[in-house]
Amino acid sequence: MALKSLLKNSGLALLGRVTRRCVVMLPQEARSESEIFDLRAPYSADDPLRIELRETIPGSITATLLEYKGHFPTGRLWESSPFKYAGPCDFVFSLSDGMVHIAGHSWGKAPVPRSRRFCWLFTLSSEDNLKRSRMTGHYFKVSNRVNDAQYFQGDNYVNHKLQSIGEHARVIELMRQHGANDPVLEIGCATGGLLEELDKKRIQSYGLDISEWAVEKAQEKLGPDRVWLCDAEAKSYPEALLRHGPFGTLVLWAVFEHFRNPFGVLENLTRFVRLGSTLLINTTNANSLCHTIFGPEWEGFFDWTHLGVEQVSVAALARELPRLGWRISEMSTHLTWDGNADPTRATLREWWAADARFRRMLVERDLGDLITCVAVRE
Repeated sequence: MALKSLLKNSGLALLGRVTRRCVVMLPQEARSESEIFDLRAPYSADDPLRIELRETIPGSITATLLEYKGHFPTGRLWESSPFKYAGPCDFVFSLSDGMVHIAGHSWGKAPVPRSRRFCWLFTLSSEDNLKRSRMTGHYFKVSNRVNDAQYFQGDNYVNHKLQSIGEHARVIELMRQHGANDPVLEIGCATGGLLEELDKKRIQSYGLDISEWAVEKAQEKLGPDRVWLCDAEAKSYPEALLRHGPFGTLVLWAVFEHFRNPFGVLENLTRFVRLGSTLLINTTNANSLCHTIFGPEWEGFFDWTHLGVEQVSVAALARELPRLGWRISEMSTHLTWDGNADPTRATLREWWAADARFRRMLVERDLGDLITCVAVRE
């Protein structure tokens, strides 16, 4: 088996050199569409959740409900009994009482998932002795929920502190590359992780956040005169900003898309910085490839506090920042951002991870899901 694989890979490599193209052999599961159960499933779940089972091959079908443990759907909550599948029909799952129906028949009662994300795994054993399966990914819609501990440690982030460590390093490296100066003002500082890292570099920094819970945690670590509770869209800012400013660096990292009027907020904040100050933005890209493909099922809508997610794009930043007095010195997009467990959607994530040409295409055409932008105040 190893020799066969070696010969295959050697042949592909030779063919690639001759044709000057990257020749790849996709995995077996990707080649065989007959093993993929045909259905249509929404990512954001209304109550009841309704999934169209479109597979035309009859057989015996089972459904398994999975919940997330960390980043992966590994917790098995419930498994159905086999059902005689005759062809296309609806699968319905009540998010209020857990009742499950298929083709109008009761199929039992499953526990309602505790986590926002959950999955269904459908497995069909057909008369042609083939198994067809498909996992669907879903999340509960929420709104008007307080951004408390659950937001940072379950509802939106698995673990905000751990997930932010790499981002803090990126901010500090960008500051170094662009000669950014202190004091630093971070909007949306959460529990103060970046400010702590800046302290280690002896860089003076301050922060604002809208979450009472997060500000309390940050003040416990940094003191009451470093972090303040503030709704940046309310146009009412702490007087301390005038005392500690004008600021040399303004950071809006993973926060710009949360504002109803992102550029209005930036216009208000610009008065707290001095000429020559640096602006660091990391935000979503409404013109990304994934948004174009998935539309309202795009990952950018998962966070219910993304109120301005469709207003922010490379084109919008290129248009609005100069109008507000900022000269863009660097801007690029990256990443295919998608948390859906459906394997048909995972192809984009896997392509991005495996193929440098695909990553380069996203960068050159501004099609990545996230934007990093650095600008200077003029």
